[in-house]
Amino acid sequence: MIFVATGTQFPFDRLIRYMDEWAADNAETVFAQLGEGSYLPQNMQWQRFISLDDYNEKIRQASVFISHAGMGNIISARENGTPIIVINRQAALGEHRNDHQAEGLQWMGKLDGVYTVTSQQQLYQQLDQRESLLATDVHSESRLDELVNYVDSFISSWHNT
Repeated sequence: MIFVATGTQFPFDRLIRYMDEWAADNAETVFAQLGEGSYLPQNMQWQRFISLDDYNEKIRQASVFISHAGMGNIISARENGTPIIVINRQAALGEHRNDHQAEGLQWMGKLDGVYTVTSQQQLYQQLDQRESLLATDVHSESRLDELVNYVDSFISSWHNT
């Protein structure tokens, strides 16, 4: 099963449309958390919002987690040992207030178990090789501390520019 989450703050119809089109052509179960989006998928299971327990269970069950480029989802995927593909929201498309997610993709892609894409074609290429995507083990305190320090240094450097 592939789990797709758009978060709760902004719609991300572009990602849901990409995944709905992909699901139409592939024999893989896809479940999406849509949030406030207006595009309603025809080829995958979905709910607008799910509880935190259901969210974490979906991540644990998923062979891959696909998400907007939000740190909360990345941390959740890593904590649950699930590889994550992240795609940035774009301010020009009304998907966010600014383009900080695009700016963060470069360093996000350096994290073990995090795969970054910027287009539908790249997303589909990653999905074609989903069985070879590896997660990371962040169950140790040192790995979690490493992630937190990495995020903190990025935020500090981004905030100071």
